[in-house]
Amino acid sequence: MLTSTQPETGQLMGSLPYVKVGDGPKTLLVIPGLGDAMFDGSYGRVGAWLARRTWRRYGEAYTVYVVSRPRGLADGRTIRGMAADYARVLENRLESASVLGISMGGLIAQELAFGRPDLVDRLVVAVSGCRLSEEGARIVNRLQWYALERDWTEIRATLFEEMYTGRKQRVFPTLARAAGRVRPPNPADPEDVLVSIDAVLEYDGTDHLGEIEPRTLVIGGTDDPFFPEEILRETHERLPDAQLAMFRDARHGAFLERKEGFDNWVLQFLEGEEVRISQR
Repeated sequence: MLTSTQPETGQLMGSLPYVKVGDGPKTLLVIPGLGDAMFDGSYGRVGAWLARRTWRRYGEAYTVYVVSRPRGLADGRTIRGMAADYARVLENRLESASVLGISMGGLIAQELAFGRPDLVDRLVVAVSGCRLSEEGARIVNRLQWYALERDWTEIRATLFEEMYTGRKQRVFPTLARAAGRVRPPNPADPEDVLVSIDAVLEYDGTDHLGEIEPRTLVIGGTDDPFFPEEILRETHERLPDAQLAMFRDARHGAFLERKEGFDNWVLQFLEGEEVRISQR
């Protein structure tokens, strides 16, 4: 049963920051997105609290490990190379697990399942797909320019613009820019942001989707500028054993704005129930 105690934090294999939520009998590995490169590399009290709040519904059935990438990524590090790091974590520390990758983490999760299907029980590709859309690539190229200028605040504000809908889409970027003037994001290694952006821009896993063995759930928003409906459908159709869930009118933050529905779909899938296409 999930208790109210502070989640466990630390580093796996001496270099991968993690936070552990819950104490369920099964293991769920969560691979975060591009924003992972923007934090200082240590899950403090606030980060641990946010992780617990985000994943608490999973904590009775699963022990959830949110595992970040190492700080100080080598120049030219690819999505496949990052997937190899997570394979070593599973081999040496967690054994086999279900894997949920969010955004950039979904690219890494696909490569992990492709290269080491023996380590992945079930795969969730969340607000992600086999490659960026053309519009998504244009936005990420803009993020690359901000990263070269070390404008971390504008990266965060731009991501908020693309994640949310309605009033949040207007308000959150403004708040991010205001907060950034007082306390801007502080990447542990600024080059990690550039390496991560390059890896996302270069990735296209279309040609080996048909060889991914673990059963997969592709879930996202129809209006996501990075991985829109057509990319979600293509990813789903090319996978040999996959299910698809979509949130109508949701953007890249569908996993946050439609959190209750997102968690329902994911938990049903992980527990073996069929997930049908949703047009809500």
